[in-house]
Amino acid sequence: MATPHALDRPDDDVPIPRWRYVAAVIAALLLVGGGITWLVQPESTDCAENVKRIEAAGGTRCVGLTDGSYPFTKDLRHVYDLIEKENRRVTDEAAKRNGRPYVSIVYLLSMKAVRGDSNTTESIRHEVEGAYTAQYEVNHGRGHGQTPQIRLLLGDTGTEKAQRDYTLDRIKARRGPDRIVAAAGLGTSLTGTNAMISKLNDLDIAAFGSVITADELEKNDGLVRVAAPNADEAAAAVEFLTKEHRKDKVLIVQDANKNDLYTKTLASRFGAELPKDRLAFPEPMQYNSAKSQLATYFNNQMPNLCLDPPGVVYFAGRGRDLPDFLAPLANRRCKSDRKITVLSGDDVSQAAQSEGFDDVKQALRNGNIRLLFTGLAHPGAWDKAPQIFDKNAIVPFQEGGKFTETFKDDTLDDGQAIMGYDAVLTAVATIRKSVHLENSDQAIERDAVVQMLRTINGANAVPGASGWISLQNNGSPQRKAIPIIEIDSDGTTRSISVSASNGKPYAPE
Repeated sequence: MATPHALDRPDDDVPIPRWRYVAAVIAALLLVGGGITWLVQPESTDCAENVKRIEAAGGTRCVGLTDGSYPFTKDLRHVYDLIEKENRRVTDEAAKRNGRPYVSIVYLLSMKAVRGDSNTTESIRHEVEGAYTAQYEVNHGRGHGQTPQIRLLLGDTGTEKAQRDYTLDRIKARRGPDRIVAAAGLGTSLTGTNAMISKLNDLDIAAFGSVITADELEKNDGLVRVAAPNADEAAAAVEFLTKEHRKDKVLIVQDANKNDLYTKTLASRFGAELPKDRLAFPEPMQYNSAKSQLATYFNNQMPNLCLDPPGVVYFAGRGRDLPDFLAPLANRRCKSDRKITVLSGDDVSQAAQSEGFDDVKQALRNGNIRLLFTGLAHPGAWDKAPQIFDKNAIVPFQEGGKFTETFKDDTLDDGQAIMGYDAVLTAVATIRKSVHLENSDQAIERDAVVQMLRTINGANAVPGASGWISLQNNGSPQRKAIPIIEIDSDGTTRSISVSASNGKPYAPE
């Protein structure tokens, strides 16, 4: 993949024209029957090699596949430059006599946050930074083997089917020339994620999800996840409530948006795990995140909540919707009667970077509310339960480690960098068990990587920075460590416990 021309810029540097026609016409006049015909040429939609501007209902943007030479946004330029540099070193070394051969992993995300996304600009950058840290560690260290080396390609899936399809087509076209054997990341648990994974399966490209947790995704044979599924998060939440809030009634607040697999399965799994006599109301309080006026809806529900105030609210929704719920909850008439604990799932990790977080902090200061969530990863968990984490696994994220030294101004609190790191690390562990190359000219059997997905367990479990990753036949990790995280009124986070689906995180005996 070539470096883009000097005039190429990421999406957010250049305004996108509404109509795709060149303002200036070709200065050639043809005399046709005494008349004059002007030739108008459509503007090229190419943004860079293998990157194209694709028009879709949600907006027009540059998407596709890059080796780091084209940053999809200004915010990603620094980490993309590092990835491009490492990729160039890998290919240069492979070209030398007796040089180490390489294969490529594509990191797939919607690389640009837009209004309504559950991911934020910061969380996307953190995840890519974690992926780069893993690439660097496995290429330069000896703790994870040495061959083949790893190129890391970046794929922007956009927000619409047409954009995602273009990027997948680029992966299909480049899987031979770029020696692509796996994809990692994969975005969040939306209905389009299923279709993307299915397409990767058709291409014999193994998929390693970083933060996708919806239980329905377990139906994909070519997919494994390093994150605990919603069923485990729900079970860990119930386990925590049984210990800490055993006498409190629980209200479930559920997002009814049918396109969001995360919220759908989070609510159903929690409801199935919680004993029915613990429910404050027989049915959940439902809202639809795809509709408007959320804060008004919740405000109108507060009088009903005060009739018999629950001690706990389980918020089965996205972090972006939390301000619209917490602000009316803080203004409830019965707030002086007792404190309410709001417990939610891992997507709340994005709340601190989202619009409306000031409202969340104000609600925690003045609303007699405590806010907790089941996270995917948190640096505080390493101190809270050191016995269930491998000491070497967390070195890149501690003082003097690769991530800490390279990205000094970035935080680990949202867990995204840790999960991006573990997704690539697990992909590499699988690749190096299945792709045995002596030189870069050897043919690659991609389906061998898919074949080996179910071998990553027991003695072959991966020591991830988020906890041990021992994969089950359904592709989900067994008893993955789940930190219980509290958000304080000043916006800081801390791990207060580390749990799992049965209360005991997996670790080798």
